[in-house]
Order: sequence, then structure tokens, then C-alpha cells
Amino acid sequence: MNSRDLQVLISRLSDTDKGVRAEAMHGLAAIGKPAVPACIALLSDGDWRVRYRAAEALGLLGDPRAYAPLVAALDDEKDHVRYMAAKGLGLLGDPRAVERLGRMRNDENEFVRRSAARSLGAIGGEEAVLALREGLKGETTDAVRAAILEALRDAGNDGRERSERPELEHRRCEYGVGAPQVRVTTGGSVASGRSWSTAGASCDAP
Repeated sequence: MNSRDLQVLISRLSDTDKGVRAEAMHGLAAIGKPAVPACIALLSDGDWRVRYRAAEALGLLGDPRAYAPLVAALDDEKDHVRYMAAKGLGLLGDPRAVERLGRMRNDENEFVRRSAARSLGAIGGEEAVLALREGLKGETTDAVRAAILEALRDAGNDGRERSERPELEHRRCEYGVGAPQVRVTTGGSVASGRSWSTAGASCDAP
């Protein structure tokens, strides 16, 4: 993958076709670490759909450099972006995110709150459990309460460290992240050595 191919994928994140944008995101995730700086920069794009896909790619890439940018994206004006930033932090599995994800219990959008809860469950640990319990106290939306209760079961499993929690790596593998060969074809579409799965993708993705 050369720099020109990377730019093609970035440009396709702004395509009017939702499927094209999704394919471009998967292409960026498949590139691996070389795509991280570009995806971080895209979190500042003027188009919220681009920011959403950039956050999605960063979560799948699992690179620690994405931690601070994804935390900052939790304050994005668009709820879709906040949702994906919270999801991405769960995939990173960095326990530093627990305090900030816990504060997302006050977000106005229930899907953002559900995403934050799931990520707290994925990260796990005592602090995550406390944050989830705090969120449960004031939550009145049934779907969010159900997500928190499920996350509590995940977070309170046995206190294992992230390296010992295989579900985090499994979620990224569902997307085929880490594919060694990616290329952009003449027509601009993504070709790689893996076929992409939509497992774990968000509902109603833009």
C-alpha cells in the first residue's frame, strides 16, 4: 500500500454511498499501523461521517496512539461520533478510559450511553464495575439498563487484565483487522487477502 492508495481510501470516506464509505474504512483498518496517523487526523474532519469512520477504524486498529484522540472525540458534537469513539476505546481496552467512559452516562443519546457501558464491560476491572453501578442508579431507559447489566457481568468476570481477555482481540478479528495485503484496484475499490465481516458493526451506521 503506497501513499497514493492511502489517499484514495481517505477520499472515499467522503463518498455519497454508505457502502463505499464502509469499504474505505475497512481498507484503512486493514493497512494497519501506517494508517493510524491519517485516521487520527480525520477525527478533525468537517464531515461527521468521516469522523465516525475514522473513529471506527482506530478502534479496530487497536493502536495505543489512538487513545487520546478517541477520548477527545467523546466530546464531538455529533452523537454518532461519540458512539463510535466510546466503542473504539472499548476495543483499545486501555483502563485509563474508564473514568471518561463513566462520565458518558450523562450523554443525552441512549446509544452513546449503551456504547460506553459495553466498553466499560470490555475493559473490566473494579473501577469499571463502580462506574457501571453508578450509571445504573440514574438510568431510566430500559435498553441502556440492559446494556449496563450485561456490561457488569462482563466487567466483573474475574478481574483479568486486558492481555488475558481474548474477547477484545476476537472482536477485531471479526473484521479481519491486520490483513497483510491490501490494494486499491483501478476502479478505486479495496482488495485484500481477507473478506470482511459485518459482525460487530454498529446499527444504522452512516
